[in-house]
Amino acid sequence: MARYIHSVDSKGRVIVPARVRNNLDGTLYVTLSLDDGYLSAYSTKQFDEILRQLNEQSGTDPEFRRFRREFLGSAMACELDAQGRISLNNELLEAIGVRAGDEICFIDMFDKVEICSRSFDEASRKDEHKLSEMDLSRYDVKGL
Repeated sequence: MARYIHSVDSKGRVIVPARVRNNLDGTLYVTLSLDDGYLSAYSTKQFDEILRQLNEQSGTDPEFRRFRREFLGSAMACELDAQGRISLNNELLEAIGVRAGDEICFIDMFDKVEICSRSFDEASRKDEHKLSEMDLSRYDVKGL
């Protein structure tokens, strides 16, 4: 789990951090995140598990159908090239306000990778409370 910064080249390609690549089978599935300003990226195994769970849900709820349409409709399988780069389409880059030459931030969250613009990451961290000020009492996480 870490934060990595890389630049997007003129063709929408970006280097995937080596530590992230080590957990992949050569493909990274990238789609819109549940949080504004972010993309979510998954290994094939992780994405297949999410897809399995989505397919088990009833399709009668209009909100769920909309979510599924946005989440899966925006997803793209990004194959790693020989230099360890992936190509992101304009739709995904625009969703996080990134253009060629901009820096993006890969945040390794263990179960997925979150991707955002470096400027968004820096602004978000300035606006957020310090960890010591957060009330985590409703979560039962041992060892923090």
